[in-house]
Amino acid sequence: MKLYTKNQCPQCMLMKRFLTEHQLDFEEINIEEDESAKDYLLENQIRQVPAVFIDGEWILGFQPQKVLEKSEG
Repeated sequence: MKLYTKNQCPQCMLMKRFLTEHQLDFEEINIEEDESAKDYLLENQIRQVPAVFIDGEWILGFQPQKVLEKSEG
């Protein structure tokens, strides 16, 4: 699972904490530090963070229940 974030984003911090507390493996990608990641989101019509990419699906915003359901298969 990939978690796209940016600096000073309260929802991003909440999602990161949620994933960590639920011991879910994820790769955090900060779009303010990785310009190619920002371009990738824009190419996929994603204009909101946090953005979680899991099993070929995007989950946008702080939606922990959706992420949990998707991670459980």
